Amino acid sequence: MATQSAVHTLAAGAFFGNSSFALTTPSFQFSELQATVPDRQVPRHTHETPHWILVTGGAYRTEARNQRGICSPGTLIFNPAGTTHRDRFRSASGKFLSISPGPDSSRWLDRASPVPMIVGGPGFHAPEDPLIGDRIVRELRRGPKSAALVLEELGLELIALLTEICQHASRFPPTWLLEVKERIEDCFQRELSIAELAVAVGVHPVYLARAYRRFFGCSPGEYLRRCRLLRVQGLLSGTDLPLVQVALQSGFSDQSQMTRSFTGSFGVPPGRYRRLRRP
Repeated sequence: MATQSAVHTLAAGAFFGNSSFALTTPSFQFSELQATVPDRQVPRHTHETPHWILVTGGAYRTEARNQRGICSPGTLIFNPAGTTHRDRFRSASGKFLSISPGPDSSRWLDRASPVPMIVGGPGFHAPEDPLIGDRIVRELRRGPKSAALVLEELGLELIALLTEICQHASRFPPTWLLEVKERIEDCFQRELSIAELAVAVGVHPVYLARAYRRFFGCSPGEYLRRCRLLRVQGLLSGTDLPLVQVALQSGFSDQSQMTRSFTGSFGVPPGRYRRLRRP
């Protein structure tokens, strides 16, 4: 199992490849790269910023949602900020195009997919333009002066395409996120942290927090507190345990912490709640 210290963090625009050409528009950076790290040597790593990867040569393996085995040239993948994976080329001649939005356009992606996903390419049926990656490559071949304006527009189309795909995508959370939810439910009586949960499922903490709120409507910490309070409710209604024991068996550090949290959520302190629940 990977640990957080073993995961490499890549800053904006950084990839495991040598850039042969780069073009910057007002909202995006487009870079053509040649893969430089052999398949088995690619470490598990985290990308700090969102980006698209367009496979232009070689056989590519991705952990993105809706992948179907090895990705061929033309496959377009979106990775949100905080993506942690070990995507890599299975062939020695891997080539790819990275599309990195700047700070302003990155903010437009805040409500986009919380999980990496394939958004275009051979055999992929997108709501609009599954071959938008091919259009981007053609424009890059035209040269920087003639391509800059059109590439800016195509970058904006990518954002619109991603938004539409996400609107059509399944509303069911990914398996790893369900595992996080179950882990909270099973371990709510002890201290848990976002970092610990992220390590357990192999994702970045920021990525986990964003995805959790997207699918479940609350943060992992809020859900942990909810589980503890439900446990308090059950013990108050079904046992005569002293309040201090109710607190400790529900994961709170002491009775006062439980009382503050319980009162804030239910409007009455635990002792009064117990009396009201008893005949």
